[in-house]
Amino acid sequence: MATATAAETDPGKPARRKRRTMSPDDRRSALIKGASEVFREKGFAAATVAELAEAGQVAKGTFYLYFDSKDHLLGAMWEEYVDGFLRDTRAMLDEGGAWWPSLDRLIRAMVEHAVENAALHRIVYRSANAKALELCHASNQRVVDLMCDFVARGSLVGAFRARDTGLACRLVFHAADGLLDDLISRDEPIDLEAVTASILELAHRGLGDPDLD
Repeated sequence: MATATAAETDPGKPARRKRRTMSPDDRRSALIKGASEVFREKGFAAATVAELAEAGQVAKGTFYLYFDSKDHLLGAMWEEYVDGFLRDTRAMLDEGGAWWPSLDRLIRAMVEHAVENAALHRIVYRSANAKALELCHASNQRVVDLMCDFVARGSLVGAFRARDTGLACRLVFHAADGLLDDLISRDEPIDLEAVTASILELAHRGLGDPDLD
């Protein structure tokens, strides 16, 4: 004779979500996907590990096999976001092309990627604590390194003529990143073309576009 479930014996009680057998990679991905829903609904501070584990369809103890804390989980969500941008931009830069058009495309892609992932930006910069932000900033550094490496190579052939292209490149990135975070946090429509044009203007002036001489 089959044993009745809690939902069957108590119709008012919601049925417990059945957990699927998943590979470690799939389970980690499920935790990240589930966390995005929990953080959006409850905010980072109010969300509990138990809720994150349930959303990811794992036991609470299993959660800690993948992430040390919810800060670590949020950092992993941001890292996944950065990984997507880096894959796209590396493929774009590998296509070759003139220095400035390539940098323009990279900046445009960065702006579009940020706006498309506005919900994650709001979770990180509205709700995260210092530890989570530290993990997110570490991921951002990989974007800075990619952009600055590209500019450094271009400066060797005179494409970029800033006094210090390394500092100028960091200035452009952090100015763009700060502007996007400010705009996204307002929950208002963003004029993508206007924002991109302003960042491109800063980049061309700050990095020393020879055509502006």
